[in-house]
Amino acid sequence: MRAAFALVLFGMSALAAAGEPHLVGKQVPPYPDGFRSNTGSCVGSGPGPEQVCARSIATLDDDEDRSVQLLAAQFVDRLGDEPRWRITDSVPYPALRRDELVAIGTCQRDGVDDAGVVAIVDTGADGASGLDMLPAVRWALKLDRSSGRFLRISPDRVRCYNEGSSE
Repeated sequence: MRAAFALVLFGMSALAAAGEPHLVGKQVPPYPDGFRSNTGSCVGSGPGPEQVCARSIATLDDDEDRSVQLLAAQFVDRLGDEPRWRITDSVPYPALRRDELVAIGTCQRDGVDDAGVVAIVDTGADGASGLDMLPAVRWALKLDRSSGRFLRISPDRVRCYNEGSSE
């Protein structure tokens, strides 16, 4: 079983390496040809004004507007009005089921707002449209502000604001 799992991971890594850029350690923008970032959120690292957006979480999207990776980044400088980021980590964008979406920058962990938490939520669950918060399902990450790396966390400890709530 472990060998089969390792082969699946190796295959997934090979596919990702063949079609998606390896950006860790690189500065963006510009992004490689055929890619851009459509969605992102600042992740503060402290109370000072220079720390408000010291880190960020963003999507890497292909030419067909499909999100293919989540990127963790550290602010480097500005080029005119455009911020430049050094990519500190990346993970494959999770496969979503019907009515699921990835919440970025709108989640709580253990009841405390944390812009560094990313999770899958199910917007189609019974009664979801009337809820202010949705529980995370199947998958959640936290950006470690010190290292700039994504850490897996239990989705049981995460809930995210329901941006589609009827309230």
